[in-house]
Amino acid sequence: MSSAFHIHIGGAGVMIGDMLWKLYEKEHNETTQKNYIYQQIDDHHHPLALFADLDDRMIHEVQRNKQVQFKKNSFLYGQEDASNVYARGTYTLGREIVDKGLDFIRQQVEMMDRLDQFVITTSISGGTGSGFSELLLSRLNCDYGDKVKKNGFIIFPSSEMSNNILGVYNAMFSIQMTREYFQSITMFDNQSMYNVIDHQLDLDFVDYSHINNLVAQIISQYTGLRRFNSSDNSKFFSNMCPYPQMHYFIPSFGKMTLINDYNRKELDQSQFIKYLTKKELKLYQCPQNPRHLSTTLLFRQKEVNHFYGKFDLTLQNLDHYFNQSPRIFQCNSSNYQIIPEFAEMKKTGTFFSNDASIVSRFKLLGAQFDKVYAKRAFVWCYVTEGLEESEFSQGRESLANLENQYYEIKGVNDSPNAFYSNNEF
Repeated sequence: MSSAFHIHIGGAGVMIGDMLWKLYEKEHNETTQKNYIYQQIDDHHHPLALFADLDDRMIHEVQRNKQVQFKKNSFLYGQEDASNVYARGTYTLGREIVDKGLDFIRQQVEMMDRLDQFVITTSISGGTGSGFSELLLSRLNCDYGDKVKKNGFIIFPSSEMSNNILGVYNAMFSIQMTREYFQSITMFDNQSMYNVIDHQLDLDFVDYSHINNLVAQIISQYTGLRRFNSSDNSKFFSNMCPYPQMHYFIPSFGKMTLINDYNRKELDQSQFIKYLTKKELKLYQCPQNPRHLSTTLLFRQKEVNHFYGKFDLTLQNLDHYFNQSPRIFQCNSSNYQIIPEFAEMKKTGTFFSNDASIVSRFKLLGAQFDKVYAKRAFVWCYVTEGLEESEFSQGRESLANLENQYYEIKGVNDSPNAFYSNNEF
């Protein structure tokens, strides 16, 4: 029996993990494969997970939740944070604890029949999320190779909103990691998630708990294919990749409703699919006029429906490069919520798009990096931690190579501006 192992890195990754395991705990009694993400011992179930951060503040927040029966080797932390510097997570502070983290993972993996995949949450804007993720993933790649899938659910820098001035550098250094060590990257940014929540809900304020819940719901639907359906989800993302390194997916999620919205109504099939594929629901925003390399609709409801969306015109009319039809999967379970003001809808869904228009965001990241690096701003923060200055140009080259891969898709060379709307930025 195969199992998945979850790794939550850095402050954002750890808090997403905290929300996710609270959700898993509510869902546990309904699952059919209880040992997919848990180690079952007698009447107890212990998460197969590692929470890793370079300081202990967020980790202790997770440990206060006594409803989830974490083991001691599920927590890895140091005493000093990365100060938003990638190099501290990779070259100095991270190296002090990485071997211990690998040992914690090994101890838990040895209890499994077969390791299926790593499910990883992190933010590449932060020092730990970028730097320590790079270090840990490179070591995991050596120990487990490509046979064990590494599927990331990762927060990328927002196009306009940021609370970390070094986020552009950190993200730039992380691009090579996301290309080499992951088989899939599901992308989010905080600005887009705030907008989606505002679009769906009438809240007085939105905080990180709402954002973390949003990411947790999507991960739960994905792992739910195995936990509720007993379906092999190992190829779910790989089948969305016509080219190996073009594995960056943009999700859209809906429908969310407040529990005190007494006028709420469930959408029928056609309304739901049309709603879920709206641009406003993208959790990582790109310009208009998307062209899809591939798409997948993953919807979640208790009642089984083998024909859901098969002949829906909205899905059939999506613009795909290779003229294939969207794939459709159902997670056969109820919809649970952790945040008490959110209603538990009968039907929710995630629309995953391998969207070629994402190249515009990579181009924007490169332009932001060039602007800052041209003045050598904050370079000293990195070189004093052991990073060679030549790695700045290497990171930039890796991003440029990724851009070129998208531009080489059929038709792009003929129209270099095909992905951009007139009022892109």
